Amino acid sequence: MAIHWTEEEYNAYLKGLKKGARKSAQFGFTDVKDADHYIWKPEAEKKRQKYGNRKVTVDGMKFDSQHEADIYFGTLLPSWKSGTYKLLARQVPFDLPGGIRYIADFVTVAVDGYVSVFDAKSEATRKDRTYINKRKQMKAIWGIEIQEV
Repeated sequence: MAIHWTEEEYNAYLKGLKKGARKSAQFGFTDVKDADHYIWKPEAEKKRQKYGNRKVTVDGMKFDSQHEADIYFGTLLPSWKSGTYKLLARQVPFDLPGGIRYIADFVTVAVDGYVSVFDAKSEATRKDRTYINKRKQMKAIWGIEIQEV
């Protein structure tokens, strides 16, 4: 979409802006604090996720990746509906020592009371040092083995 302004309209627009914003408005910067030090970055450009996942929304529910949504709708939800689990919860936080928090993708409680934690992980995220430490702490502190799916 293009904006067609006369020179007078454009100058009136620039006068209406704050003093520091004029230069940034002329060159399309998204931040106006100090436009001389910014590199051009279009507003529509989104930051790439660390491991390349895309957030998705399925049936009004937001998931961090398509893989996570597939696990929920393809495996865990049908098992819960069939009565294998008494409870199925998403994004459950666990507090770990040192003020660290681990957020499990899925937690299930079986009919016999057994608690399982499922985490949707790719090969790259399974090798992440931070995740490995949290996995070890979950086993040591809570006695819960994380099942990577």
